Amino acid sequence: MKNNVSVIVFSKGRPMQLHAYLESMLKFSDAAPEDITVLCCETEGIRYDKVKAQFAQVNWCIEKKFEEDLKKAVAAAGDYIIFGCDDVVFTRPFALQKAAAYLEQSPEVFGFSIRLGQNIVPYPKRAVCKDGIMKWNWEECGEQHYSYPWELDCTVYRKSDVQRLIDQEEKAIKNPNYLEAIISIHNRSIKIQRKYLACNQDHGCAVVITVNRVQESYQNGFDDSMMTDIYSLDKLYNDEDNTLDIDKIAQLENHVVHVGSEYFLLRRENKAYSQQSLKRKQWKNLTGKIEKFGRKSYNYVERRVYRHGLFEKKLCILNTKKTLKTLMDTQKSFVRFGESEILLMQGKTVSSQQYDEKLARRLKKILASKEENLLIGIPYYYIYPREKMTPYMEIRSLSVADQRRFLFGHCRRDTEYIDAGFTQAYHLYETYDFEKHFKRAEKLLSGRDVTVICGEGALDRLQYRLLDVCKSVAYQYGPASEAFSHYNEILKQALKIKKDRLICVALGPTAKPLVYDLYKKGYQVWDIGHLPKDYDAYKRNKPRTEADIIQFYLPD
Repeated sequence: MKNNVSVIVFSKGRPMQLHAYLESMLKFSDAAPEDITVLCCETEGIRYDKVKAQFAQVNWCIEKKFEEDLKKAVAAAGDYIIFGCDDVVFTRPFALQKAAAYLEQSPEVFGFSIRLGQNIVPYPKRAVCKDGIMKWNWEECGEQHYSYPWELDCTVYRKSDVQRLIDQEEKAIKNPNYLEAIISIHNRSIKIQRKYLACNQDHGCAVVITVNRVQESYQNGFDDSMMTDIYSLDKLYNDEDNTLDIDKIAQLENHVVHVGSEYFLLRRENKAYSQQSLKRKQWKNLTGKIEKFGRKSYNYVERRVYRHGLFEKKLCILNTKKTLKTLMDTQKSFVRFGESEILLMQGKTVSSQQYDEKLARRLKKILASKEENLLIGIPYYYIYPREKMTPYMEIRSLSVADQRRFLFGHCRRDTEYIDAGFTQAYHLYETYDFEKHFKRAEKLLSGRDVTVICGEGALDRLQYRLLDVCKSVAYQYGPASEAFSHYNEILKQALKIKKDRLICVALGPTAKPLVYDLYKKGYQVWDIGHLPKDYDAYKRNKPRTEADIIQFYLPD
């Protein structure tokens, strides 16, 4: 059979771990270097030159626009594709051609997993085993990993199925996490037409060594008991010429897919990564758990205080209904602060924006400002407990103690704030008079000449357009993410807008200084955020499960 299985592996900030992926793939499988494409997202301060030189025959693609680069890689692939992530290490011999041949003979099977086998327990009790291959109905089994048909670690799929799933996706696919999220527990039965998965019966041939995280869109857990942040590993790999010992790793027996630091074995021992060091850190973690108990106790009390409404007197915030009335009764501008802005002010990175000290300072200054014709929004539900919230957001309301403390420390007691959440009411509240709410939103915009400043493509896929009620709508586009690095250019273009037009901004955290600066120049400016998306979701009666809400808040 022709070698028609292509490997597409995603890497970001992990040259050392990528080295182990490529080395183990070429050692244990029938893949050739020219069959492998690396989609590499460059990270500041991380050096990929060495791993590129070590595996020069591999096809290297430096990510510029993920979705376009992905589609090109898929289009150039053979009839079958196995995706990979750079934290995977293969541990046993396996044949990609065997997997492809099985899929060719089994049209009911969606994917052939390299990571699963009867060592990964519990495995499906109703699985059918024949000729060393295990097959099961992924819809009918509840065992972890075995009921998960779409993953990017190491499963062989038909190229035609992959292309169909990508082409059918309405939202922009911005990174591997988005790619994996196009199939969720709520839509997989509709999107995936083949109801079976398969794997080698006796043993899986890979582990996922989860010792760091390179993105913040999804808060995946990982083992941080050793110095395995990406910058420490970059130094270990590039400066100290050390690599993961794939032979030692292969000797370890695993009964789970995702493993931790105990599998992070180096070719040349390093004290910071030794088992003795791990034991010392484990002891340190034990003492840390005692400290965490105190924090958990505090959080428990804090949640009870919140639930009983005892924080309400600390800040004055108009509810959603009064917020809309205030906007209708005045000609004021407004800016809104939510979780992303608070995290940035706390020195953290968010999904749409790397931490920037200058941006953080500006956000703090705007939050503390008191301008006569500029309304400032903060989340009403952060301070005032609400009934009938969507289940996921109700849970979220109990987990924002840190954000509450931040608002208490940085907001003014003499200011009446508006509700930042009025732009996402459909996703906040399980039951609400949404019809009246969105009628009020339409009335706010009706007959206005509006210029929208937003990320490119952010509003393109909306079926129901709130802005259709406007007299006229013009658009100016900025980057969908990391917009603050282009701030001066965005502001310069915005200042060309005539002052008789209402400016509506949907540009993530960068919207806040933009609104403030334009307001100071005499414009009426609204930080509308997710409002157009929320309106469209309501009109389409979209579900509001946990997965749907998480997807809603991801950058467009």
